[in-house]
Amino acid sequence: MPKLKSIICATIAAGILLPGIASAADATWSGFYGGLALGGTYGQSNPDTASEIGEYFSGDDPVVMKPSLQKTISGSALTGSVLAGYERTRGQMVYGIETDISVMDYSETSAAGPVTYNTNTTVDFNVRTTVETNFAFSIRPKIGYAVGNWMFHAAAGPSIGYFDYDFRYTDTNAGAANDFSKSTLAFGISSGLGSSYKLDNGWVLRGDYVMNYYPKVIDERQSFVRSGFQGSIDHQVDFQSHNLRFAVIKRF
Repeated sequence: MPKLKSIICATIAAGILLPGIASAADATWSGFYGGLALGGTYGQSNPDTASEIGEYFSGDDPVVMKPSLQKTISGSALTGSVLAGYERTRGQMVYGIETDISVMDYSETSAAGPVTYNTNTTVDFNVRTTVETNFAFSIRPKIGYAVGNWMFHAAAGPSIGYFDYDFRYTDTNAGAANDFSKSTLAFGISSGLGSSYKLDNGWVLRGDYVMNYYPKVIDERQSFVRSGFQGSIDHQVDFQSHNLRFAVIKRF
């Protein structure tokens, strides 16, 4: 992905240095458009998950468990997007709205353990947390600035993502594992920056960066009974993605 980032940065730099190669006759960006984009995304979750003091977790158990439950989950994946939008030109300013559907195969896991409890040094525990996502839908109002055949834009708007969350807790106090799974739609915000270059016959090349942030992918309380004692874990998980991509667009 560093290589992809360098290419997109070079595209933006070229747009700043070479606008003189375009003719003023090509300056209009008004109309509908659609296209396809390919890229790479880096995703990260920072769980705020915590065990609750009760029958099963007591004393400083939640303090000991906190680093394992709140371990960062991160990784990368390839992405593909379908884009559609409408733009209107006023002088050199470009206003519009764009929607995209992005698919990816993001699945990352954090694992911790065995960790020994302080108050009961004969008991070790293990934690494994997995976050998966393969779909996002975003609508972003946008504003741009056109210079000849080049256009630079910024955009921001709402986003919906689909997530699978899997959690497993085990310890040496009881043989069975405590699993918690949830599939859900999460609402967040999507923002982006990009540069586009207009070719002949309505074709456009674009490089852009898109960030999606979902503050509440999971907000659930898990209850369980182990060895006759009830325990609970409060799951709080967010997700953010940073997507660098190239797009081929056709204007109509």
